Amino acid sequence: MEPAAPSFTANIQPVESKSASGWNLNKILLGSGLVLLIVVVWTYVSSPLVITVTGSGEVSVPATNATLSFTLSANDNSIATAVSSVQSKADTMRSFLRTKGVAEGDIAQSQVTAVPASLVAAGASGFQATVSMAAKTVNVSSVSGLVADLYTNGALVVAQPVLSVENQNKLNQEALDSAMKDARSQASKIGNSNWKFIRKIVSISQASSPSTSTSTTKADVVTSGANTTAATNGVFKIVKAVSVSYKMW
Repeated sequence: MEPAAPSFTANIQPVESKSASGWNLNKILLGSGLVLLIVVVWTYVSSPLVITVTGSGEVSVPATNATLSFTLSANDNSIATAVSSVQSKADTMRSFLRTKGVAEGDIAQSQVTAVPASLVAAGASGFQATVSMAAKTVNVSSVSGLVADLYTNGALVVAQPVLSVENQNKLNQEALDSAMKDARSQASKIGNSNWKFIRKIVSISQASSPSTSTSTTKADVVTSGANTTAATNGVFKIVKAVSVSYKMW
């Protein structure tokens, strides 16, 4: 009988791979870095720089129209006669204005008003009838002479002429564009100095000067050379101001 062969039982413990251990560490570091990056980005995005800048823009425009407002009156002991008299004056004034080149469509007239004359002047008797009129003329350079003519033809009071310009919407837009450009320039300087290169407008408010004027200034040489109306009638300015709020990241 042959002897039995000896048997051995191996007790082998698994050994963790060094490469697997290193990979787990890398994942931990990568995850931590990603979380940190998310925190930094979120803080950056949720805390923008908020600024408000004011921009201004203006355009010089030649006066192309002048509107004159005036009042006519008539007194009489009879209210009907007073009304008829002032209406006759208004008709005469219309005819005169047409001879001065004012179009019929550019002449406006109010309804006749009649009151006891004693309400206008103490001790007066009878009735006073009044009517208000307005006329728009393109002969801006000769407005002063027209004012004198209105008084000569029976005007009681002539208000200061109001000057205006054609294409007001276009000129207002030009002034607004100039104001927005000024605001963007200011915002850009502030953003660049603070390393904020992404900008978003969050609100805009604007204000403007009237698009009419009661006075003009002499046009400069360049403007006069390019526009004969400006050289003859003078110019005034249309001004726009905008307040623009930005968020910057």
